[in-house]
Amino acid sequence: MTTVTSAPAPTPAETPGRRTALSLPGPCRAVLRQHRTALWITVALFALAAAALIADRLWVSHAADVFAASDCSIRHTARECGASVRGYLDAEQQFDRNLDYLGMGLLALPCLIGAFVAGPLIGRELETGTYKLGWTQSVSPARWLADRLLVCTALVTVGTTLVVALQRWAWTTGPEHADTRAPWYERAMYGSVGPVAPAYALLGLAVGALAGILLRRTLPAIGAAVALTATAVVTMPQLRPHLWPTETGRWAVNGPITAPRHAQEVEWGLLTSDGRRIPESRCWVEDTEQCFADHHVTGRYGEFHPPSHFWPLQLVETALVLALAAVAVWLAFRLLRRRAA
Repeated sequence: MTTVTSAPAPTPAETPGRRTALSLPGPCRAVLRQHRTALWITVALFALAAAALIADRLWVSHAADVFAASDCSIRHTARECGASVRGYLDAEQQFDRNLDYLGMGLLALPCLIGAFVAGPLIGRELETGTYKLGWTQSVSPARWLADRLLVCTALVTVGTTLVVALQRWAWTTGPEHADTRAPWYERAMYGSVGPVAPAYALLGLAVGALAGILLRRTLPAIGAAVALTATAVVTMPQLRPHLWPTETGRWAVNGPITAPRHAQEVEWGLLTSDGRRIPESRCWVEDTEQCFADHHVTGRYGEFHPPSHFWPLQLVETALVLALAAVAVWLAFRLLRRRAA
């Protein structure tokens, strides 16, 4: 007697044409496949930066531990400690330089993202006409653009946030000697240890999308995206000191200036008897005392941002940059809708 067995019913994951909850929408998968080489290179660069930063941080910590166990000191040390002192200082200086290099890399990242989005991701498809294939397969122009931006946004946000978190960990916990580490307000450091870094990366993405749709040609779109993003990256730090109210200090003319340690200087000058402020350079003459008397100088003043202003400045700038990115994305969708009509 023959027993007939039935094949098990296919599971939901095996059912043709059915997506699981964790699978990506078809258009997003198409974007990943189409640009998989560039996206894998981006992932590899993020991973390489993270691994290098962790290794560098552990290496300088090991050098600090070895130096601490040697009973040597930086100053007034014994002659036989010279090699140990130089080894530790060299490790610390190299660590500080690597932090600066990574910070400068994150400053340039928005321009690279804008170039990729404006050119290969959007501009080339509009230039060659390959976008028509997607638009004729029940994919609206808005969905076509949204899928591309969604993939890049997820990758850029996760990658930059990871690197920024590691950079901040290395900057705040690494061994430090004689204030050799860059201060919080230095451009490369400020732009790589807070939320402004992912915000600028997203701005580059948004500007790239707008440039690609506006120009519809690969090379002009890349040039425009890089120029506009670089303008924002260079201009915003000039406005940064004015994004949050400064603190004011007043001191005697010949007394010590007691501004907070590691404070960012915004403005310094002289105070006159009638309360006016004049630039200190006005009395950069040979007879300083006579200049003070002629201008009735009674003290000095200073406007500065103490270290406690780091997070307010970061959050305000992040909000402004994200607002610019949102405007650029809105313009991109509006322009695409008009051209597709």
